[in-house]
Amino acid sequence: MPSFIKFLNNIFNPAPLLHIAYDIGDKHKQTIVLLHGIAATSKTWDYLIKDLDNDKYRIIALDLLGFGQSPKPSGHKYDADDRVESIYRTIKKLRIRKPFIIVGHSMGAIISAHYYSCYSSEISKMYLLSPPIYLDKDYSLSTISRKRTDLYLDAYKYILENKDFTITNSQLIRKLLLIKDGIDINENNWEGFRLSLMNTIIKQNTYNQIKGTKIPVHIIYGSMDELLIPESINKLDKFKVVKVTKLIAVDHVIGKRFAKEVAAIINKQK
Repeated sequence: MPSFIKFLNNIFNPAPLLHIAYDIGDKHKQTIVLLHGIAATSKTWDYLIKDLDNDKYRIIALDLLGFGQSPKPSGHKYDADDRVESIYRTIKKLRIRKPFIIVGHSMGAIISAHYYSCYSSEISKMYLLSPPIYLDKDYSLSTISRKRTDLYLDAYKYILENKDFTITNSQLIRKLLLIKDGIDINENNWEGFRLSLMNTIIKQNTYNQIKGTKIPVHIIYGSMDELLIPESINKLDKFKVVKVTKLIAVDHVIGKRFAKEVAAIINKQK
């Protein structure tokens, strides 16, 4: 969106303010902003918040637009622009110390990269956890990675076209796996979920946005992650500002071990 049009839009049609689920730590210290994934809430970060050094950081976790206790407005595209503007307006209200550290999980990683592309001066460092980067056919991939990418995109298309199937099975999976947060698709958040999947995850430019960053980017993912294409992520490791870390025997969810490993990395930084 051109900057002038964005400016006018922000005046006459301001983005919704988001629910601030956590805001702990000294307001004069370095701030960490946490962005969860699709069909999830700020509860994604319960383990990580416990392990982060809140004597060193101010830690903020938001419920993203359409999820948790944040607004679920109709008439929004729920694309990366919509999401970034709602985050920007909420952060502005919080008067945080800038530049801040942004940590995004899954779809939150996509949004984090897009936030940097819109407001680069506000962010000092990015931690992108389990980013679902799907490269189109303009990028070379091994046969296995290309087939896996196509499989995921076909599965997402089926999910979008079969609401009842998606809602019923998401709730069944949550019960079977005792998932604390995530995969919570219901009548209340269906429209936000559907448009988020279509306009933020499927239609993305995340690879190029990460490639074009000038601040440190640390991508962290698990070797057992069932939603990622490792080859697409590892391609980014060749860029100077990007570091990629693979955690053995870790899946997509931010469980205790995943959180502890990430917190150790963040707490250690200067």
